[in-house]
Amino acid sequence: MTVEAAVRAMLADVPDADVIVADPTAGVAGTIDRLRRTRGGFVLLLVDSRIAALDRAMLLAAIGPLAAELAPRVRIGTVVAGPAAAAADVAAAAGFLARARSTTGQVLEILAEG
Repeated sequence: MTVEAAVRAMLADVPDADVIVADPTAGVAGTIDRLRRTRGGFVLLLVDSRIAALDRAMLLAAIGPLAAELAPRVRIGTVVAGPAAAAADVAAAAGFLARARSTTGQVLEILAEG
């Protein structure tokens, strides 16, 4: 199972949850626009190793301000999946963020299989 599929399966029972996968072809601005267009509830930004280091840094720097901008209508959680991260570990992190209803703007990095 791919990381994205594992995350989507983990969040399938979370009401109003959405998953946005950072797309290297859309760039930082495109990904931020997609986050801003989220209709409500919880949105998980999944950032994987395909995203260039500078773009990844800019996305992660934007999460806190975006969380403040969109709250309380939308909660944002971000999981950064390293190249050696196990799909189950990334999905567990996504599930934690989705169910931690008092949080927004959190970033969890899963760097290696544990």
